[in-house]
Amino acid sequence: MKLPISREDAIKEWDRFVNYLIKERYAVRNPKTGKPKEKDLRQVLKRISSEFSFPGIAKALQNGQFITATPFLMNGGNPYTQRKGYYSCYPLGNVEDSTEAIFDMERDLVTIFQHSGGGGIDVSHIRPKGARVDNGQGTASGPVSFAKGYSYLSARISQGGKRRGALMIQADYDIKDIKELITFKGEKPGVYTGCNVSVNVTDDKFWDDEELIQLIAEYIWKSGDPGLLFTQKSLDNTPVLRKHNPVFSNPCGEYLSTKDTACNLLTVNLTKCLHKDFSSYLANVYEYSRLAAAAGNEILDMGGFPPIERIKKNTLKFRPIGIGFTGLQHAMNHFEIAYTDEHEAPKFAKATQLALMLGSMQGSIDYAEFKESKGEKLEPRKWNMKYVNKIHKEAENFAGELPDNAIWEKHIERIFGAVKKMGGLYNSVTTSQAPTGSISQLLRVACTGVEPYFSIIQSRRVKDADGSWKEFTLVPLEFYEYDKNKLAWIEGQTAHNITPLQQIRILEACQTFNHTAVSKTINLPATTTVEDIKEMLFVARDSKLKGITMFRDSSMTGILSDSAAKSAEKPGTPFSDLPERYGSTFKFSGPASLYVTANKGEQDHVREVFINTTKSGSTIHGMCESLGRVISVALQHDYRLVGKIARTLEDISSDSVWTNTSLGRVFSIPAALAKVLDSCAPEANGKEDPDPYEEPSSYSSCPACGKLTLRRSGGCSQCISCGYTTC
Repeated sequence: MKLPISREDAIKEWDRFVNYLIKERYAVRNPKTGKPKEKDLRQVLKRISSEFSFPGIAKALQNGQFITATPFLMNGGNPYTQRKGYYSCYPLGNVEDSTEAIFDMERDLVTIFQHSGGGGIDVSHIRPKGARVDNGQGTASGPVSFAKGYSYLSARISQGGKRRGALMIQADYDIKDIKELITFKGEKPGVYTGCNVSVNVTDDKFWDDEELIQLIAEYIWKSGDPGLLFTQKSLDNTPVLRKHNPVFSNPCGEYLSTKDTACNLLTVNLTKCLHKDFSSYLANVYEYSRLAAAAGNEILDMGGFPPIERIKKNTLKFRPIGIGFTGLQHAMNHFEIAYTDEHEAPKFAKATQLALMLGSMQGSIDYAEFKESKGEKLEPRKWNMKYVNKIHKEAENFAGELPDNAIWEKHIERIFGAVKKMGGLYNSVTTSQAPTGSISQLLRVACTGVEPYFSIIQSRRVKDADGSWKEFTLVPLEFYEYDKNKLAWIEGQTAHNITPLQQIRILEACQTFNHTAVSKTINLPATTTVEDIKEMLFVARDSKLKGITMFRDSSMTGILSDSAAKSAEKPGTPFSDLPERYGSTFKFSGPASLYVTANKGEQDHVREVFINTTKSGSTIHGMCESLGRVISVALQHDYRLVGKIARTLEDISSDSVWTNTSLGRVFSIPAALAKVLDSCAPEANGKEDPDPYEEPSSYSSCPACGKLTLRRSGGCSQCISCGYTTC
């Protein structure tokens, strides 16, 4: 295949996109004007790197060898902010069963969102709907009613003024209201976008409830929710002692630990670890993970907690850090390993994760020694020794399969020897695998986290400060080093060309040497059935995974029916995924210039409308933009509404006349739109649709730009138009 632009132009596109992210999200702003004081990533990294004193951290950050999470990029070293939130996520544990506790949790979530974080809560303890309250004088509204309120709250409140809140709502599978919890998002798609929902599988009896598993599979098929959290695996497969109840999740499911602890995430850039030989690559992973762990510890000592005392106290008691990586498929490509290879790909992921785990554990030890050299002493956090012995043995067994295995065997014996001698380590956990999203894109990594490339070429549309839309064509820069055969080889390994089972194998390989969890949504093709999903739930049960989330392409239609299933089986790309959109723009003359653009999908059906006037910022401009958005939502849900919409608008009149040379004269902007819709419909061009189809959307509405372009990516939702993400 041929790449669409030159390497020089690809670099310029990445520069433009990254600088947009910096301007809109990460830059320190002038407190008087609100304008960004930083223009590029180099300036942001220079600011945050100056906050560290541990040897090697500043240089590694500036070289892009690892990167901190979004909150620290926003707020680290920012002299102006009064909300120094440094941490990504906060599992807050159970919402207790009282009105005071329920609304106290709301206030805590608002505080966390305002300090650039996201929250996770468990509603299992709230009494069920219909239970008697007030000494029998009333009835309870149930946990789902409050879950809906928390979802709205998350969607409304911004994280540090830069992005929306993020929230996980989990509950035990055997609560009385579990069916309502499973279905409330899917019954009203696009309404409760402020949360992810997961069911806690607390014991093996869950798997005997065929009716419940069927319902879960149906709603995963329909809307992508709920996920499952295997809490028994969480208790048994983590350094955190069982008595601290390490079963509570952050919004994306990669941090399963004790409640009221801040999730302190950092990401190693595997593309910077690459070397001609595999042994040197693993050595680099180890070293950059060591530095990242030291950086995570130093961030903990800087503070940056929201003003909730129990969170600060608990986080410093356990000192959790979560080192993950990004660019896994890029690294595999470097060593000619296919992401689809059932043996070599999981082995590569497992080796990478082992090097990362060992490096992060060594970084914990090194940071304690660094503190002691400064006259300060860190005390080890007690670890679950049953887990330590198990993971030690697994590491020893696997090390024999690595090149230079003697080196890795020495690392393993030294590090685990220190853990056993101390009864633990200076951090309760040191590894986690988050969905990295824009963090990876800042590093120009297109295969984010453990994800494969979603597509060979990625398009991004973002809304600029002046209200105009800009489009970016992002081509992974490494592709310019590959010949056409290798590009074709990679194209066969993009997201929807990889079986769900292979995705689970990759995750399980990473989970082996991960102290918390691996966040990745299993991407399913549109043709996946409910029975397929049920089968994968049981596969996940028998794997090492601590949880699973699945998203079927072309779900989110709002209707679980045979017609929807049949339409999902038809070939074709959802409109929002098309690399090109075909359309026409009509100019009308009148009191101002009016432009109406109608974009079509691959079957020549109108799916998107833009209406603009030259009166930017005016009320009429805002109404035109909103009318276009609303109609676009309707047409992407069902293109057949185009005629009904045109008939609804065509007879609206106003005190203005608008004229187009080919469409004639109309007496209102809505009537002008009706003319355009009629003109662009296939029938107007003498075309017939002998096999009418229903083209459901895989997307929900983006709260930032309003377009129907928000889709699940990993444990987050990301807008492919404006770049908004819940992570």
